[in-house]
Amino acid sequence: MSVEPLSFSSGRPEPMQVTPQRTQTLGMWLFLASLTMLFAAGMLGYGIIRLSSPAVPAHFQLHLPWPLWISTFLVLAASFTIHGAVASIQHEKRDQLRQWMMITVGLAVLFIVVQIPSMLSMLASHAELRGSGMPLYGMVFFLVLVHAAHVLGGVIGLGLVMRKAFRNEYDHENYVGVYHCALYWHFLDIVWLIMFGTMLVLG
Repeated sequence: MSVEPLSFSSGRPEPMQVTPQRTQTLGMWLFLASLTMLFAAGMLGYGIIRLSSPAVPAHFQLHLPWPLWISTFLVLAASFTIHGAVASIQHEKRDQLRQWMMITVGLAVLFIVVQIPSMLSMLASHAELRGSGMPLYGMVFFLVLVHAAHVLGGVIGLGLVMRKAFRNEYDHENYVGVYHCALYWHFLDIVWLIMFGTMLVLG
């Protein structure tokens, strides 16, 4: 016999409203769709400035800070570890879930730490070229900053999920929080690879 959770806010017991997991997942996909449009608009703006702006010489070569290659490794590694977290809880391996979550959080924090000197370097380059009216490094800085801000938001989400993992609130039937973290991180992974690859190709 199952018992529904009760709420006493109105002075009498009422069924507590719980959002179905499918609805939560649909909301997550809609959120990722909105972020896709945001980053797509940013990359389109970068492409237009790079290829058609008279302020950017045709022979100009964009020099990306080398730590961005480390960022690329970190974001790929974190995507692998969060996938390991999902696989672990699907097989009811809670100890492994906690381990994978801790590693993922560590990699995400390292990603942000590595991004900081890269962004400072691009800001310095932007300041040097600002007098010539070339906004390219400023545009790259903005895109990297927006991505890093979303990673920071992801770290907060990872921290909340990890706390629940240490409280044993997940099992093989209820792990939607872990799954959503994985979706979000895979999305940031793909966005970063597209951004970084486009900047390398267009120069």
